[in-house]
Amino acid sequence: MVGVGGRSKGCITCRRRKLKCDEGKPDCERCTKGGFQCEGYIKYAEFVNVTNRFAQRRPAKWKSSSQPRVPSCSSSKEQSHALLLADILPWDEQHIFTSYLVDRLFTWHEDEASPYAASWISVLYRSEDPAGLSMTSLRALATTYFGKVHGQTDLMRRGAVFYSQALQCLRVQLQFPDQALEPDLLVAILCLGIHELVTLTQSSAWLQHYKGLARITELRGPHRHQTGLGYALLPTLRTCIAVGCLVERKRCFLEDPSWKTTPWAGRMESKTPTDDLHDVLCDIPGLLDDFDKQTIWDPNIPGRALFQAQLCQRLLSILKELHCWRWKWQDDFPNTAFSAPLNEPVSPNPTKLPRSPFKNIIWFTDPCRATELITYDALLLILLRTAELLRMHIPNLVSTDLSDPLLPMQGTIEDIAIEICRMVEYHLQDLQRSSGAFMLLFPLNIAYRNLPARSTEANWLEEIMAVVANIHGFEISRRENMPGSGKPANFEAGGVEGMEVA
Repeated sequence: MVGVGGRSKGCITCRRRKLKCDEGKPDCERCTKGGFQCEGYIKYAEFVNVTNRFAQRRPAKWKSSSQPRVPSCSSSKEQSHALLLADILPWDEQHIFTSYLVDRLFTWHEDEASPYAASWISVLYRSEDPAGLSMTSLRALATTYFGKVHGQTDLMRRGAVFYSQALQCLRVQLQFPDQALEPDLLVAILCLGIHELVTLTQSSAWLQHYKGLARITELRGPHRHQTGLGYALLPTLRTCIAVGCLVERKRCFLEDPSWKTTPWAGRMESKTPTDDLHDVLCDIPGLLDDFDKQTIWDPNIPGRALFQAQLCQRLLSILKELHCWRWKWQDDFPNTAFSAPLNEPVSPNPTKLPRSPFKNIIWFTDPCRATELITYDALLLILLRTAELLRMHIPNLVSTDLSDPLLPMQGTIEDIAIEICRMVEYHLQDLQRSSGAFMLLFPLNIAYRNLPARSTEANWLEEIMAVVANIHGFEISRRENMPGSGKPANFEAGGVEGMEVA
């Protein structure tokens, strides 16, 4: 693939076992000799980014050369402009928008640590029903995202029409139980959810899509996520669902042990560090849910002290699990993260960002490891802030003689928030494209809440959030749009005070 680094062509089994594959067909010899079942090879779609020249000119006028079709998800009398666009929008231009979306945002198809990632992306290119939910939701996201990043309001309006059409298709498909549990539906809802992160048409619309993902995933059960597309989607689903539960401060069904074991049944050794970190992430919403319960517990009703003691014990247990994860990560990847002077560009194509208040930043040799460490810091902040509100004593070291990056039991809450800030440059470098910005949405929210108000670091972070919105297209990243910021009314009901725990 042009512009993309070399990628292993080995079989899925060898890649999971991190062994060199002889690439024998149909089964590799290494698996055969070792007594392992060779799970075959991933066929990668080739994505060609041809958007640069397109972005420099205005789109040509749309012409319809045939009688418009009526999408299968709508009635024949609904011959609106929304339904006509499926035929009017030329497929070559739609391919431009889609290839741009994949090249800029859905870059995890390149991640060798996730051998099933390619099947996630392949769903975006299925076109059996151009007017069906899968293609309509993709068309909505791709058109809107391209328009947002390039400042083309006509494309954003066109994407909004597709989005409305996709919502209509979704309502129809959800009425049929045999279709409601298909993994393709999850992909479509993910696209709609990301669309809302880009446009923020309503403050809680993205959250409603995430809640829809949660409901459908729970109904599917963990056994439907052991292979194929369901397995490939699981890391993304767990992240979206758990973050949605964190915002609402409601217990997440993914904390159940079956969701931490069944998808990997018979091959638990194949769980990645990201999978293990997600196990911890899925436990935290329930912790915050219990925290809220004890804060409103009537002191005249017995049992509050016992409940609070159990809550504290559970927090310590989750914190210990998170610390163990971090120590293992350090042992497995000792040289992956390192400190670098800010005045010495590490990236060959540095992105111009607001002037940093830091002398040194944290750089990585692997984007997957970068996402893991910044997520770890965000989860650590949630736990430490909750412990502080519970008046628990967590013995952290003072801000002297610290490792870089910080190790468990090192640094204050502010130190950890600053460490997240020092990872920003890496995530926003050109080689990361917009996927790095997407991965920053959750950690930046958490870091900002744990920095002193109006401090130099907090002011800088506000500027970074504007960059994520203006350059990378995620309108939700602006400080005033952040979940729990006090602006959107829907988060007040969930407890703005509660979000401050995070």
